[in-house]
Amino acid sequence: MSSLEVTLTVCSFFLFIMFQVPVAIALGCTLFVAFYSLGFDTIELALDAYQSLDSFPLLAIPMFILAGTLMATGGVAQRILDLADEFVGHLPGGLAIVTIFASLLFGGLSGSAPATVAAIGTITIPAMIKQGYSKGFAAGLTACSGVIAILVPPSNPMIIYALAQPGTSVSSMFLSGLLPGLLLALGIAIPAYWVSKKNNWGGTREAGTWKTRLKATYRAKWAILTPVIILGGIYSGAFTPTESAAVASLYAFIIGAFVHKEIKLNNVFSVFSQSAIMSVVAMFLIPFAVVLGKLLSSQQIPELITGSMSSFVDGKVMTILLVIALLLFVGCFMDTLASIIVLTPLLYPMLSQYGISQYHFGIILIVCLGLGFVTPPLGGNLFIANQISKTSVQKVFIGALPTLGGMLIAALLIAFIPQISEIFL
Repeated sequence: MSSLEVTLTVCSFFLFIMFQVPVAIALGCTLFVAFYSLGFDTIELALDAYQSLDSFPLLAIPMFILAGTLMATGGVAQRILDLADEFVGHLPGGLAIVTIFASLLFGGLSGSAPATVAAIGTITIPAMIKQGYSKGFAAGLTACSGVIAILVPPSNPMIIYALAQPGTSVSSMFLSGLLPGLLLALGIAIPAYWVSKKNNWGGTREAGTWKTRLKATYRAKWAILTPVIILGGIYSGAFTPTESAAVASLYAFIIGAFVHKEIKLNNVFSVFSQSAIMSVVAMFLIPFAVVLGKLLSSQQIPELITGSMSSFVDGKVMTILLVIALLLFVGCFMDTLASIIVLTPLLYPMLSQYGISQYHFGIILIVCLGLGFVTPPLGGNLFIANQISKTSVQKVFIGALPTLGGMLIAALLIAFIPQISEIFL
């Protein structure tokens, strides 16, 4: 690919974005331009895009999205929050910590950062504001907490990464994310506690007794059982990760409709249509991102980038820092799922030469791109939290800065201490 063709391809992509063309469509049109300028048969583009969706593991994404939506509608999110509130709600910044803990638990049901912010934030953001927390901090904290969902199983980005990196097991990726997810939650909780204590936010309710805590645990038992069923089924060999997604969706529907009785006949269509819309967004991105990865590989772009970056970056530490900086930058402008598929073949060769495993790299990739959910201009979590809190995106971002700093420290620890990602492998 000549410099003129590269320039034409890159400029066409940003031109589409400037005219507010959706990322998936912009990527597809850019590929058409690239294939045409290179003299490729565009029928090949269509065939590759179609074949990329012919994947059994890929079915897990819409099923986990459906499971998360059913859980949010079926009263599971509220019971998770009640459980967290009984244990830590009395502490300074108690409701902030409840939000983080609940996001961690709900993330283990949905695998989606925006879905977690919507489900948890709808309840906790108004409650925090009512207790005196600033709107910006309440919304910013919730936006940051939602990112935990993409590190704990069943993470949708991990499924995409396993497809993008040949030979990667989805089950092993799920295991790799357990400790990093907990570390990220701690990275959010420490500054949230400090800011809350400094401003005298929270800590107004009495500590829960063991009787009330056991009662809340009993009420949340069906939610607690969900990750046990999903992970237990996968690692016992009872079903595959894809099959576990179908089991989780069926389980969520039964609990919401027949146990909690909060999913009614009149809102079933809304739940399924909402899940379908979220799934379609991902499914539009995947085929074009896969084709782009194939195009880059055919033109030996990963080798060229690796060679050029190696010429002015020396050593493992500097290379990792450079990759982290690049991922943080890309996360501000590009969707996480598309970024994973595009960047995996470009960046993994750079880090693999230093002995970094595909699982450790996958976690670095996901956690750094995940920060893009709370950084403008893309900042998907910011906009959801902004809509719930009814405050400006700028105030939400400023409110998120302390916890965003804690997340960055957690990301650096994950990047430089491989045992955090590989301890369960």
